Amino acid sequence: MPQITAIEPQKKKDRFNVYIDGRFAFGIDENVLVKNRLKINQQLTGDQVQNLIKETILGKFTDQALRFLSYRPRSKKEVVDYLVKKISQNESVKYDRARESPLIAKIIAKLTRYGYLNDLEFALWWFSARTKSKPKGPALIKAELVKKGIDKDTIENILPGQVDQVGFAKKAVEKKLKKWHGLPGLEFKKKFYSYLAGRGFDFDTIKETFAFLTKRR
Repeated sequence: MPQITAIEPQKKKDRFNVYIDGRFAFGIDENVLVKNRLKINQQLTGDQVQNLIKETILGKFTDQALRFLSYRPRSKKEVVDYLVKKISQNESVKYDRARESPLIAKIIAKLTRYGYLNDLEFALWWFSARTKSKPKGPALIKAELVKKGIDKDTIENILPGQVDQVGFAKKAVEKKLKKWHGLPGLEFKKKFYSYLAGRGFDFDTIKETFAFLTKRR
């Protein structure tokens, strides 16, 4: 059975951090601590742990996560990282301890169940956003999605068949052409290649785009 291994006072008055089996579990008000007669070495059933979590701050952090999601779509990793930060700040524990909180898994499961979190839908939205006004190439988009915690299979599933790399490259560089107008040929080519490479386009795409657009110069 789960066992309370430590109860430590927070910096905040009348609040305590409860550790179960050596891992941070949740922060708790003193009145909840006293009411449930919690003490070190006390064994708890799974139901008791869940009830204590519900009685503490599950609702508050769920509401904070929903507000975080209201600004734009998020990946699961983004929401997990956000919750870790909030729990760390609110419960005065270090990040690695906050990441252990069972609150996070419960909130993520709830948000996923009700459709607020879906990594495939997020990846599709991210791809669309990154290929609009100032398009980025697939390599850069992939790197961004990996950083957001999207798995390789999901990334590969959304890119094939959707990527008109030359079309996106033309759109990405279009506004720069006016600025570079009149530059010597070699300098123009260097800026052209460097700019598109920096936006994640591969060499063959840049070469094809350059050949197409320089015909119009």
